[in-house]
Amino acid sequence: MGKLVDFRKDSPKQIAPGVSRVGITNGEGKHMMADVLKLEANARHEAAAPAGSDQYFFTLTGEAALTVDGIRHVLGAGRFGILQEGKRYALAVGEAPAEVLSVTAPPPASGANLPGFAGGVKVMSKDDEPVDDIPAAKKQRIYFVTQETCGSKRAHAMIVKYLPDTETTLHAHPDAESLFVFLEGTTRVTVNGKESRVTLGQATFFPSGDKHSLHGDSGPSNFLEFHIPYGYTTVR
Repeated sequence: MGKLVDFRKDSPKQIAPGVSRVGITNGEGKHMMADVLKLEANARHEAAAPAGSDQYFFTLTGEAALTVDGIRHVLGAGRFGILQEGKRYALAVGEAPAEVLSVTAPPPASGANLPGFAGGVKVMSKDDEPVDDIPAAKKQRIYFVTQETCGSKRAHAMIVKYLPDTETTLHAHPDAESLFVFLEGTTRVTVNGKESRVTLGQATFFPSGDKHSLHGDSGPSNFLEFHIPYGYTTVR
């Protein structure tokens, strides 16, 4: 079943000094693992992207530095990082705390064998990438993870911008899991037949085949959207 997660209210689990994690998928994802990393002032988190998996980062609040192979990349709010499997990394913050979304596709030891990102590390900004305008659907998209942007078939990730009257009717993806992380404004989303208004600090996760819909609300809104794996279909 789909679920709505409020990662500002859920209890975090400390994983390093000054670093805690709030799970979104919590082991329920067969195709993805998603968490929010909360870094306190001057905290540092070190790990590696699992073998066979891409790892993606998106800064929700604050600013973090992503260091890979000795090179420091700034992850300000709205910046998206793609990390190649097996690469070690460090996430660190200065005097101000930060919240960073971490998505692993597929989860470690999943057995999936899809081509992944092979470029070491790539950092993108929502403000610098092309905007795909779709007037008929009253929405815009900014693509982060596609075969064209990074050569990976492990995931599809983008920011989607809604107007108040944008409507994505009830549908399902029988061959992919879906994750929506809400960024600005409010969006109405249907989870297990119940509609909720959601905003920054909340996310929804839908297993393969789980029906959901999204609608604009009182003003413009946008959210980060993942479908994993990349080659998915939509059924209404």
